Amino acid sequence: PEPRKKDTPEQFLMAAWVKEAGFGSILEQDFEPYVVDIYIPDLILALEIDGPYHMTRRDAYRDAYLRTNYNIEIWRYPLKIVKSSFKAEFIDNLLKYAQEQINA
Repeated sequence: PEPRKKDTPEQFLMAAWVKEAGFGSILEQDFEPYVVDIYIPDLILALEIDGPYHMTRRDAYRDAYLRTNYNIEIWRYPLKIVKSSFKAEFIDNLLKYAQEQINA
């Protein structure tokens, strides 16, 4: 299993945006053998905030594993863009995705 990371201010910020958009979320949700930063159960969507420690090849394998074994969609965001100026765009994208899931 992956070691648990300490929740970051960016995780709390993004989780607050998810709540503002009308959805619940879980920080540091286990999907053995992995842990995702934020999970939105209603949308079967994981949000990953990629700091400098993230490795593209490993993350691609991990994302494929989660999609295949748990049917989870994964959205990745670089740590540097998770700030208040990104909030409106993020919420808009989340609501569009939710509508697409309803219409699917």
